Order: sequence, then C-alpha cells, then structure tokens
Amino acid sequence: MSIRKSVRKRSNWYIYLLTFMIMFLVCSFVIYNIWDFLFPAQNLPAMASTSGDYRPDASFNTTILLMLSENKGTVPEYYMLLNYRPRDEVVVLVPIEKNLYAEVGNVRGKLSEHYLQNGSDGVIIAIQNSLGISAEHYIKLDKDSFIGFFDAAGYTPVNIPYDLRGGEIEFLAGSYEMMGEDLYNYITYPDYNQGEYYRHMIHGLVVSNFINKNSSNLSITQLQTLFSRILNTTDTNLEFSDFTKNQQAYLYTTQNSFDIADYYVPIGSTDDSGNFFISETALETIWSRLGMKNEQNE
Repeated sequence: MSIRKSVRKRSNWYIYLLTFMIMFLVCSFVIYNIWDFLFPAQNLPAMASTSGDYRPDASFNTTILLMLSENKGTVPEYYMLLNYRPRDEVVVLVPIEKNLYAEVGNVRGKLSEHYLQNGSDGVIIAIQNSLGISAEHYIKLDKDSFIGFFDAAGYTPVNIPYDLRGGEIEFLAGSYEMMGEDLYNYITYPDYNQGEYYRHMIHGLVVSNFINKNSSNLSITQLQTLFSRILNTTDTNLEFSDFTKNQQAYLYTTQNSFDIADYYVPIGSTDDSGNFFISETALETIWSRLGMKNEQNE
C-alpha cells in the first residue's frame, strides 16, 4: 500500500507542474500579442545620439541674456551674456554694466530704463543696438529661482581673497563649496570696496566655475531636468522645443568638453549722467571672443 501511495503522489505532482507550465506559456503568448494594443507607444521626444562620430556644426553659435533681480517681476540688477559654441567647446560669459547706454526707438538711457519700457525683449534690443550683439533668448532669475536652480545643479567652488562683512552677511577669506543661498549672497554682496568692474569679475568667475564644475558627464535626463527647472521657475522665452532641437549638442558637450567656460569683463567709460559706454577695443574683443562679426556694420 505504501508503494502505491508513493507512485500516485509523484504522478499528481508531475501533472500539476506540467499543467502550470502549459498555462504559463499560453498566457505569456496571449499577453505578448495584445501588449501593444493595451499599452500603445507614447510619442516621447527622441533621445540624443551618443554616437562617437557626432560633432556639432560649426555654425552653432548661440547667445543668451542672463538677468538677475531680487524679486520676481522687478527690474534686473545684474546682466550677463552667455555665448555657447559646442563645436569650439567654449562658453564665454560677458557681464554687462547695468548702466550701459542704449537707444531703442524713443527710449534712450540705461538698461533698467529699457526694461521698464519694454521688458526683457527691450533689453535684448538695447544690447543689440549698443554692442552689435544679438541674444536669441533671455533668462531672468529672481532670488528664489536662482537658489533653487543652483541647489539642484550642484555646488560651486569659490575662493574669497579677503573677509567680507556687511549687515547679516559675513564671508571669511578662504575656499568654499557654495550652494544656492550662499552663492546668491556672495554675488549680490553690497560693496566689495573695489568698484563695479571687480563685481563683474566676481560674477564672471563664479558662473564659469559653476559651469566647469557641474557640466560634465550629465545624462540626457539630468539635462532635461535642469532645463525644465529653468522653464518652470524663471521668466524666459525659451521653450522645451529649444532643448529637444539641440539636445545632441548639449550631450556632446557634457560628454566631451571639460573646463569650457571662461569670462571677459569689458572696460569703458561713464559720463556725468552715469551712462556707461563700452570702449571700441573692448567691443572688438567681445566680438572675437564670441566668434562673431560686428553686426552693426553688416
């Protein structure tokens, strides 16, 4: 009797297992064939190619106007041009004096006056008329969006040559790895005791350090996240299509280019009304550094 019971148990176990395997194969076959019907493919943006033979076209030369104010909707206090040329593997930053004189139609005066009259687009036209440089896009940050973006991207190496003390803000001389709030407080420090040229030098150095520290080996997802933060938290005329259109170049830069950012602070003169005029020599240097011709003479 014990022998017969043992044989029957092995037979039942084998039948159950065989049945389960057959049912699993049948279900798998059915699911495989109806999967595309149940879950149709989404129209996702094409991912940038990582092919080693891709190189950006030499004609890719874009300039963006960066602006910063303390509060959203207020007149910018700081201006900077960012020029990006992926084929040359360079980003050039040019801080612009807020008292730069320009004429746009009937509006004559400083950049702040052009912003009050015509907003960010008015500043772009003012810079083009004054310097002969066209900025295709603008990004205006306020304190909150500045801190949020720089916190999301990573720390910035900063070397402070001497102690800074003013009100509630204090920075002792030394080397730092600054996140967003400290970085904002440092670049907006009210008085460096060395004039606006020195402030612009600090701005150019800080932003170039930030780019050089945080632009390498980013994935397309990380790039997209940072770009989306700009779209969602700043005043800008950029659109997401600008990212998808150029994502191959961005990916090429982050994978192949290192320490690409540098800056140039133009010199000039200030008249009795406080209007700033960039010197001809500085203008020629800017056009050369940005890889472009003087558009005023074309």
